[in-house]
Amino acid sequence: MRSYLHIKGKNLWKLCALVVLGIALACCGEQITSVDQPATATVGSVVPITVHCDIPTVGDGGPDYLIFGFLVPKGWKAAQNTTITYTSKQGNGTMSLIPDGTLPKKGDGLTWSAYMKKTFGNGGNLIDDMEWVAYQTDKAYSHTGGVEFIVDLNIKTKVGADNNNMLVKLGYTITDSGNGFTSDGNGTYYSVLLGNTCFEVTGGSGDLVDFCNPQLTTIDPPKSLDNDFVTLTFDGTVTDTQLSGASEVYLCATAYTSDGKTIKVCEQTTKTLLKQTTATSKKYQLTFWPRSFFSAGDTQTITRMEYFLTDKTGKVKVGYGNTDAPFTYTFKCG
Repeated sequence: MRSYLHIKGKNLWKLCALVVLGIALACCGEQITSVDQPATATVGSVVPITVHCDIPTVGDGGPDYLIFGFLVPKGWKAAQNTTITYTSKQGNGTMSLIPDGTLPKKGDGLTWSAYMKKTFGNGGNLIDDMEWVAYQTDKAYSHTGGVEFIVDLNIKTKVGADNNNMLVKLGYTITDSGNGFTSDGNGTYYSVLLGNTCFEVTGGSGDLVDFCNPQLTTIDPPKSLDNDFVTLTFDGTVTDTQLSGASEVYLCATAYTSDGKTIKVCEQTTKTLLKQTTATSKKYQLTFWPRSFFSAGDTQTITRMEYFLTDKTGKVKVGYGNTDAPFTYTFKCG
């Protein structure tokens, strides 16, 4: 039996805020009243999501298009793998991607996607590899006083185009093309719902990408090739480890190459030393160029890396999940 996360918002008019699966804001304007979203999915499956919307109107204005933003991992390539239709008493139709050349009136020159990112950020996700994908209805509607539009947005999105297992917080926002993400004396002309429950994707052959939980280590950028500079961060504030209180932290890593070779670098030298960002931060970083770090040959490509962290003796191992199992990182551009 499929488990759904259902976000209710029946008291939104009184509270102007809702925390059930996140945060929703709307008063006297567009409202996301609830969302039906599965809790899990497998890589490559098409996931149905329904966003229930209530659009009351005050005065006369418009016509405007209903704008919808969908917060998803970039690796899903949602723009190519998502379809959205809408149903309402006033009529049914489709939603289409908003071209980058169609700018919001009150977005200070930003595209709709960038306007959403500036306003709502990554929606509580801890890895900056998310994107807002912007859509608009095929028909505009007038703001005729007293008319209330009850609209369901019916999303079908194929998850996991990058073939990664994942924990991620999805997000949803609506507004209209006339007002954007603004408020005035009549109310707030948008609604946003940002999840605090993680959506899980399983069945992939790639790395587990956890957008939800603080990680002992992160690599920035999240997606890179072996010829790109990367920054490895070890966050000693997440939990106590065998490296808690260590004066020095070093990287011990093994590279796997396209020709089936392995290259190990596990020395306690300046080459592998992670430097603490401040004297008391307990966060350590090392920026390196993988091809140079591992001395890869001209004909070799590094496809992935396994690594753990150690102290100056080289005897301590801190790995994935605070065990001695190695962290893994796959080199890929998308």
